[in-house]
Amino acid sequence: MPVKTNRRRGGGDAVELVRISDLARRSGVPAPTIKHYMREGLLPEPHHRTSRNMAYYDARLADRVKVIKELQSDRFLPLKVIGDVLEPAPSSAIRADLDELQRRQLGALAPAIQAGAQDGRRRRGDATRARSRAEVLAELQITAADLALLEGVGILPRGAAAYTGSDLDLLEVISETRTKGLGDLFPMEIIEPYVEALRTLVRFEIDLFRRRVLGGARLPARMPLDEVAREATALGERLVVAMRARLVLAELSPG
Repeated sequence: MPVKTNRRRGGGDAVELVRISDLARRSGVPAPTIKHYMREGLLPEPHHRTSRNMAYYDARLADRVKVIKELQSDRFLPLKVIGDVLEPAPSSAIRADLDELQRRQLGALAPAIQAGAQDGRRRRGDATRARSRAEVLAELQITAADLALLEGVGILPRGAAAYTGSDLDLLEVISETRTKGLGDLFPMEIIEPYVEALRTLVRFEIDLFRRRVLGGARLPARMPLDEVAREATALGERLVVAMRARLVLAELSPG
C-alpha cells in the first residue's frame, strides 16, 4: 500500500510515496525496466528507504516512467537524449527549451545526414573517391583563387589537404563546365548567390525535420532516429532534383 510523508524534502506539500511495484503497476512498465532507468539517471533514488530491501518512491514518477517508455519505444530516442528532453524529476513534462535541444540533436545526427547525402555516390560506386589539393589544382580546371572563393562562402572547408564526397563533386562539376566550354554560363560569380539560395532551402529542410521528426511526427516502426535522418536526406535530395527539373520545364514552356 502507498504511504504519505508529512512534507516534501525542504518543505511544501505532502508527497505520496509508493513501492516500486506500485510504480510498475501505475506506469505499465516492469520494475526491472524502472530500475534500469534509475541506473541511467532518468529517475531519482528512493525518496525514503525503510530497510535494505524496502524503499519508497515519489508516486509522480509513474507518469515520468510512462513518458520515458513512450519516447524510447515510439520515438526510438536513446535514453541519453530522453534525459535531455525531460524536465528534472519527478516531472514528466518535456522541457520548454526544446529549440536548443533539437539543434543539439540535429548536430548529433549530422553523420547520418551526411551518409544520406552520399547514398547517390555510393550507388554509383564512387563514394570513396578522393583527390588531394595538389591533384585538384594539377588535374582539374580549378585554380587556387577558385578554392579560396569557395572557402570564403563556406562551401568548402578552409585549408583542406584533400577533397572527398560532395566537396569533390562540386569541384569536378565546376571543372567539367569549363572543359565543355560552358564556363561563361557558370562563372564563379554565381557561386555566392547560389549558396545563399541553397542555404535558404537547407534551413527550411532542417526546420521541417525539427518540427516534424523531432517534434512528434509518426515514424516507421522500429526505425532508429539516425536511420530516419539518413533516409529522409537521401529521399529529400531526389525530391529536390525532380522538382527542380519540373520547374525548369514549366518556366521554359510557352504560355
